[in-house]
Amino acid sequence: MRRAVWGAPLALVCSLIGCDVLAAETEPSGSIAIVVGHASPIRGVTVDALREVYLRRRRIWRDGVGALPVNLPADSSLRRLFSRRVLGRLPEDLEGHWSRLAFEGVRPPAVLQSPQAVCAYVGVEPAAIGYVPPGAVDAASCRVLFTIDAEGRVR
Repeated sequence: MRRAVWGAPLALVCSLIGCDVLAAETEPSGSIAIVVGHASPIRGVTVDALREVYLRRRRIWRDGVGALPVNLPADSSLRRLFSRRVLGRLPEDLEGHWSRLAFEGVRPPAVLQSPQAVCAYVGVEPAAIGYVPPGAVDAASCRVLFTIDAEGRVR
């Protein structure tokens, strides 16, 4: 809502002083927050386990509940960053992987349109896990398991 109210005036002011609002809103900070809902039994996940869940090689959490990873759209700069740092490849490089798994009836992670949608979804689905920019974490609906910083370190 704030963007709708302040977006046009802020864009005008920024254009007058030479900053780019849209670039600031869409560029990831370089850090990625891995999030789950407050009711989620997921407490600790390594980057390796996260990779296995997102590549659908691991489809069940330790408690026996099906793992539900969620992605941002393939053209999202944060998705591309997550894919490089966690999966070791870009979204378009995974097309063959998903084609092979489709024959086994395995579907890729669901795609949600925004970090806000990711927070809302993991907030109501205990088996879900997602990623958002650290500044977009909605503390009312989700919690951060860990953050991957700009250098790729886990915090």
